[in-house]
Amino acid sequence: MTDGKVYYHCVPPVKAIPCLTPFGMKLETYLRMTEIPYEAVYGNRTGPKDKIPWIEYNGEAMGDSGLIIEFLNKEKGVDLNKNLSDTDRAVSRAFTKMIEENTYWGLGQYRWIDNFAQVGELFELPWYGGLIMRIFRNKVKSSLWAHGLGRHCKEEIEAIIEKDLKAVASFLGTKPYLMGDEPTEADAAVFGQLSQIVWTMPGSYLHRVVTQDCPNLHAYCNRIKDRYWSDWD
Repeated sequence: MTDGKVYYHCVPPVKAIPCLTPFGMKLETYLRMTEIPYEAVYGNRTGPKDKIPWIEYNGEAMGDSGLIIEFLNKEKGVDLNKNLSDTDRAVSRAFTKMIEENTYWGLGQYRWIDNFAQVGELFELPWYGGLIMRIFRNKVKSSLWAHGLGRHCKEEIEAIIEKDLKAVASFLGTKPYLMGDEPTEADAAVFGQLSQIVWTMPGSYLHRVVTQDCPNLHAYCNRIKDRYWSDWD
């Protein structure tokens, strides 16, 4: 391994999207936004904290996308939030935590519980991969219950997540990026979640909210994809 180079570990890309975990999309988008050199290492092995994505850097393994970004900001001397005021930083953090700690679970509910029959096709797995997916589905179901979102009925969950998405849309308004004219860390986080909706959940209520009810969110996703993911298609 090369010193000073980030080795980014994540699940392999599929036809629909470069990474089927929203936190993988977040982290790799951040790496592209900051132009930090990295090499993708694809696989299903989890890293520290039993999480994926994770990185290796100078022989050290690190997990959790948020902590990885904090580390790389210091190590590489980069700061996508450098032009934000203290108030803007607070708002940015609030939106990041909402979409990663609440909205994310709505995506998990749709993918792993409500639409589980399509997971194998989405992940492009052989027939025997279904067993692994069922085991993971049970873990997601338990996590949803522990989080609290899974204790609600389907209609209540959808109403909660729709309000989250419309809050992002209202704050984004006509701005090109969440906090203004240039992307910040929050955009990597928000795009990580929304990209899953736009490109892997057609026909869902989530897709309807993002592409029809809130077209500015759809345009926002395409804007980030076009700017940072020229190799996507």
